[in-house]
Parts: sequence; C-alpha cells; structure tokens
Amino acid sequence: MTVFLDSNIILDIFLKNKDFYDESRNVLKLADTHPIDFFISAASITDIYYILNRELKDKNKTKNHLVDLLEIVSIAGIDESCIKNALNSSWKDFEDAVQHESSIQIGADYLVTRNITDYKSSFVEVITPADFLAKFN
Repeated sequence: MTVFLDSNIILDIFLKNKDFYDESRNVLKLADTHPIDFFISAASITDIYYILNRELKDKNKTKNHLVDLLEIVSIAGIDESCIKNALNSSWKDFEDAVQHESSIQIGADYLVTRNITDYKSSFVEVITPADFLAKFN
C-alpha cells in the first residue's frame, strides 16, 4: 500500500503538537506492522525544514530530524508534469494542488492529512490520521 502524508502530519510529530501528536505518530508506526510505503513530497521537505528550524533554532538538530524521517518515508518527486497539472487544475490552493499531483504520480492509495477539506477534489482517497488508524489498526 502506498500512502502520501501531508506536511502537517510530519510537523505534528516533530513539533509535538499536543492535539495531534499521538495520532500522527501512530500513523507512521503502522509501517512496523503493515506493508505500507509512506511518501512525502519534495516540497514538503523544504517546508518542514523551514518550520522546524524556525522552532528549534538549530540547523544540526533540524537536519538530524529529517535524516531520521527519511529512514521511514520516501520522497515523492515534483516534476514539470505535477506543476503543469496543478497550474491547470481548478484547485484554489496551488500548494495543495501540487501535493495532490505528487500523490497521483506515485499511485498513492491514501492521502493522509488533518485538512481533508483542502483536498475535496482529490482523485486519491483523502483520510484523517484518526480514520486511517481506525481502518488499519
């Protein structure tokens, strides 16, 4: 199974967001017991780095977090096709459109996000961390 993770899932874990930390962390832990390939987009890496480093104020710690993350998730590319499809889509938010196109490109079965309303027009099944856990636990 291929699962695309929105940036907010990773940030919940790294920033220990008290409202969403456990759910988001438990989503990734499913890889220990289920044949799941997790992906984040190449654009997410830069966003996560920027936000995490702003909070940690330590480039080495930030880089180490990302190195650890890449032991668990793979990076879905963003190529010309993704960008052109996102630009030509009717999506209101360009970044979400790019994320969506990246998830399509890897053949994702699910796109896990807390912001499901941002992905109303998705061709990939969009699911919250709580619903994903309920489905696979």
